[in-house]
Amino acid sequence: MSDLARIEGSNILARARRSRSVAVVAALLLGCALALAAPVVPTAQADDAPAPATAESTTSVTENPVPNTTLAPASSPQVETPRDGQFIGSNRTTVSGSKAVDQEIQLLSPRGGDPLCIVGDSSTSWSCDNVFLQNGPNINLRVVVTGDPSLSDEIAVAVLGAPTVLGGLTGPESNGWVRGTGHPQAIVTATLPSNDTCTSTVDASGAWACLFSGLSDGSRDVSASQTSSFSEPSSSNASEPLTIAFDLTAPDAPVVTAPNAGAQVPVAGTQYTGTGETGATVTVFAGAYSVCSAPVTGGSWSCSAGGVAAGSYSVVAVQKDVAGNVGQGSTPRSISYVAETTPTPTESASTTPPVTPTPSPAASPSPDGSAAVPGPTAAPSPTPGPGAAPPDPEAAEPDAAGASAFPGQWNDPTRFAAAIGPTGTGSPFPWLQAGLLALGALLLIAVPLRLLAGTISRTRGGRLLRQMPSLAGRNRVREEFEVAPTVRLNRWLRGGAALLAAATFVMLSGPVVDQPAYLRLLVAVIIGLALVNAVAILVPLWWSSRVLRLRGTVTFLPRYLLLIAAAAIASRLFDVHPALLFGLLGSVTFSTTTDAAGQAGAQPKQPTAAQRGQLAAVRVGALATIAVLAWSLGSLLPGASNFATSLAAETGNTIVLAAIGSAVLILVPVGHTSGRRILAWSPTLWTGLTVVTYGILFAALAPVVEQWQSEGAGMALWIAAATFAALCASAWVWQRFVTPSQR
Repeated sequence: MSDLARIEGSNILARARRSRSVAVVAALLLGCALALAAPVVPTAQADDAPAPATAESTTSVTENPVPNTTLAPASSPQVETPRDGQFIGSNRTTVSGSKAVDQEIQLLSPRGGDPLCIVGDSSTSWSCDNVFLQNGPNINLRVVVTGDPSLSDEIAVAVLGAPTVLGGLTGPESNGWVRGTGHPQAIVTATLPSNDTCTSTVDASGAWACLFSGLSDGSRDVSASQTSSFSEPSSSNASEPLTIAFDLTAPDAPVVTAPNAGAQVPVAGTQYTGTGETGATVTVFAGAYSVCSAPVTGGSWSCSAGGVAAGSYSVVAVQKDVAGNVGQGSTPRSISYVAETTPTPTESASTTPPVTPTPSPAASPSPDGSAAVPGPTAAPSPTPGPGAAPPDPEAAEPDAAGASAFPGQWNDPTRFAAAIGPTGTGSPFPWLQAGLLALGALLLIAVPLRLLAGTISRTRGGRLLRQMPSLAGRNRVREEFEVAPTVRLNRWLRGGAALLAAATFVMLSGPVVDQPAYLRLLVAVIIGLALVNAVAILVPLWWSSRVLRLRGTVTFLPRYLLLIAAAAIASRLFDVHPALLFGLLGSVTFSTTTDAAGQAGAQPKQPTAAQRGQLAAVRVGALATIAVLAWSLGSLLPGASNFATSLAAETGNTIVLAAIGSAVLILVPVGHTSGRRILAWSPTLWTGLTVVTYGILFAALAPVVEQWQSEGAGMALWIAAATFAALCASAWVWQRFVTPSQR
């Protein structure tokens, strides 16, 4: 019984377990069927996917779906390009970033005002192309959501765009100068296709200009880039190339056709006419006065002006071409300005009030960096009377570039700034003619002077002049004083005073008016004379020490100041321009106490005549060399149009005229000059140096020679020189041959 009951109980339990297993399996199958039958909802983002659900939760969702009413928080837009703190080398760039779907964003302008761009689409990215940004070290870029400025992003970048190239100083053509605009205080580098560069610092107004050197004529593309303190070591992008026509050939001298040389014109006014290069601007000078200016049209120019003080003046015309090159002056012609008598009422009614010239007017730079040929400052003239030439409206008005003449400026040109000598192959005064004049001066002046000096010296027993009483020496013997009255001045103070006096004499070799420009001229002359004397002293000292092994000493010669003053006064009296100058203040001599080695017990070493002649030749050669170098350098520099170029031109011309004038005068073989020592050592070398230095001198004084030829004085000078040579030769023959036979 018990066994049967246990068996029956176990069977009942087994059936119950099978029933529960079947129920579980059936429930699982039903759940799977319901899950497969439910619709699948796609998801846009991983964050929105539902969490895994049990069978019960799945059934409840399917039978009673509940919508999700919770919104995600709005996101701020981002600026991704450019990066924060990045340097941008262009004023135009692209700004881009990201945003939320359907957000409308605005890129705000750093300067305020309207946004730089607005982007509103369904995309999650945004981009603003060709956005203009001004230059600066901290340019803020801020992007905001329209209607909700709290959703924003902001960065700061450094921006330096490319500078601009505008052309030459006065227009599309250039004489080597280029100009443009840039960021103030930035350093601009202009570049040619040949990789030639020039640099300039942008001024406070945003203008820059720099000079290309060593160029030839022709058109070239010029581009520029710039760097600043906040961009270093980076630089801006290069600007778009601009084609500039380079013209570095100075125009030929204009021709003045009226008034004629020697004419008498009224101070009230007259008309000046002539020919020149079409497109150039001609300025007429009467002495130190700028009379009038006029453009050259069809090869001719004409302007009217008056107001020059009564007296005789040398009238010169100078022209400046469209590229800014200033040529040499025309052949000077002496014209007398006379005061008119009181006019009758009829004459007074028909007289045109003249344009009043200003002394040495300025070539003032215009705001864009250009400079103009000096012209008069004048008020418009009334309508001319019968028979009077109509005034040129362009001659009295400022040009289109804004360059007008303002008297009394530091930039005013002076006669020392004008180009000297022949300036090109088309010059009417070729170098061959200068060489022929040098040969004539050698045969008719230098050699006869040597003959005359020898004749006088032999007549006076070896002395060229009788012993002259001392004009500045001590008149009483030293023993008469308990203490000798000696005054010792610092040698630098003495040299500086002598240099200032010499510079004053040299400056007075031409017209001087009370303008600031003549203080600049004094500085230029001081610099030029200092350089000339430095070369004339240091080169012989080096030669005597290194080559001749002798000790040289520098001797200050006060009588040289008399030569400087005499040359300057003669140039002023005879209106010689360029002036004939003498610029030396001392000489180099040998010391005979010991040799250059300075050894103990060395015997005094007397220099030979050959050594003295060699040292003198070195001195003359050094002066001629610095004159040629200064002249060559001056031909490469731009024309005098501002303070710097005027100072450079005046300094260079002073060096040329003072150096070559000094070499010519000390070559005169009279007394104890360098020429006498060279002639005694080597007549051939003296002849060669004389011809070369005289040739350079006549080339530099080409305008003077042309003036003498045009006025008919050239033939008279040749006759005078020939007469002088004949008299000197006659005196030499008489003393050499006739006088001994009479004894």
